[in-house]
Amino acid sequence: MIYVAAALTAEAKPLITYFKLKRDNEIKKYQVFKNEEIILIITGSGMMQGAIGTTYLLSSLNIREEDIFVNLGICGAVKEIFQVGDIVLCNKITNNGNGKSFYPDMLFRHKFKEGTLESFFYVVDKSMESEIKGELVDMEGAGIYEAASLFFSQHQINIIKIVSDYLDTTGITAEKVTHIVESGILSIDEWLNERKKFNVSDKEIFTLNEKDIMNMVEKNLRLTESMHYEFMELMKYHKLKNKNIKDVISKYSKIEIKDKREGKINFEKIRKEIIEL
Repeated sequence: MIYVAAALTAEAKPLITYFKLKRDNEIKKYQVFKNEEIILIITGSGMMQGAIGTTYLLSSLNIREEDIFVNLGICGAVKEIFQVGDIVLCNKITNNGNGKSFYPDMLFRHKFKEGTLESFFYVVDKSMESEIKGELVDMEGAGIYEAASLFFSQHQINIIKIVSDYLDTTGITAEKVTHIVESGILSIDEWLNERKKFNVSDKEIFTLNEKDIMNMVEKNLRLTESMHYEFMELMKYHKLKNKNIKDVISKYSKIEIKDKREGKINFEKIRKEIIEL
């Protein structure tokens, strides 16, 4: 099954039409559309709304290993390395509010561009460009991703954004949003057909030697449970960029750590080194 979250009706409309999705009238709190293969929810705009809507849909379902989750919507581009209409598969998603970042497993080949997404609780314009760390901006991606990660493994979650503007939403009407998504619908359908054939479990990502080193580092740095999950995401992100994990973390399995504060400091060093590579 393919689960899709879209914030706006204008974003969802082309998918509803193209895939001939029918309204599920038994669900009253949200607009949910489905066929035998796809279930789509319109969550409403905003990070909180996206997270709540995603959780509402997924909490009552039996998610399987072969299922995939997609957040599809428009975004603004910070720089003109992207063109309006470009379909971008996000390889890093950051919540601007708390600084938390997520690194989806990019294990499968695709024809889309890749980029980093930063999600804000408010509309961003060009006057704030210097404050933006991501290449793309939206108001839902990070909230939806974090909610979906409660139900799916990282490799099952896909954040796809279509560029609509360059931090200038003037003239971005519902009709224009729908047209932008319609223009990419054939490429998205082609991608979905290939993506749903791809299935991999987390255990296939790392070698036994890499797992041993990672475990040693975790114990030595005394990582908390939340730091453990971020550490795993960083390691996957690094490995999937064809980088050598051991080159980065081996030294942290040998240094002497006296307390959790030192462990946190060294963990921040790992994070910074991987993100800046």
